[in-house]
Amino acid sequence: MGETAVLLLAHGSPDPDWLELVESAVRQCRLDLPVRVAFLGGVEGRSIPEERERLERSGAKRIIAVPLFVTAGSSHVNEIRELLGLETGHQGAATSTCRQGRSRIVWCSPLEDHPVVEKIVASRIQTLARNPRTESLLLVGHGNESAVGGAKWERMLQRLTLRLQNRFLFAAAGYGTLRPDTLREQARLLADKGELIVVPLFVSQGYFTRKAIPQKLDGLCYRYDGSAYLPHPLVAEWISQSVRAAVGNDFFTQRGVYENGREKTVEMGR
Repeated sequence: MGETAVLLLAHGSPDPDWLELVESAVRQCRLDLPVRVAFLGGVEGRSIPEERERLERSGAKRIIAVPLFVTAGSSHVNEIRELLGLETGHQGAATSTCRQGRSRIVWCSPLEDHPVVEKIVASRIQTLARNPRTESLLLVGHGNESAVGGAKWERMLQRLTLRLQNRFLFAAAGYGTLRPDTLREQARLLADKGELIVVPLFVSQGYFTRKAIPQKLDGLCYRYDGSAYLPHPLVAEWISQSVRAAVGNDFFTQRGVYENGREKTVEMGR
């Protein structure tokens, strides 16, 4: 275990408060492993290659990469995988590995509709909802205009919307995205069926939650507080669960898997 470390991958921002939210989530994690946070951009000296190099210099030979992004449908996820030397077409949780340089990368899934994420979103809904049977729920995601990325966003939004509707029994529930821009259209449809509650699916507050979404909904009647996943304490729990699952899955993959009672050796990084 001494040769294993964790690299948390985040978008990055010039706003120090934004960075502190991410760092705070890491400090709350219950992990007995070295952890570094790397940013895709906006933070000098904290890039993904730089932070990976720091972990390798400290002796890490296996790095658990945890992408703090809403979904694999984000175009940034492919950017990060390319930076780490991973194939961009295979993004399963803790199954995609790559050896490049001095360390082997074990890739985890982004947040997606993980049960912990559902709990976070449910807590945001409970803050806004008064009588769900007379209200409509609108989840808002960034989205992706590419066919592949857009389809991944769509599947995640469908699953999460269905589970939350089953939990709260709203008069109606749906979702909209900023790219492609379906937000106002979906909001108007849902507002006809019940008092509208709008919940953004973003890692942290910023331009999209504070300006873009309210501008798109200007003139409509709705309840909204702009809360994102951070600083909810369950983000730290998601990170911890992701790392533990990755370590366990990677151990069994390296040692071999069993098929029909016989051990089958699996070569890594191929």
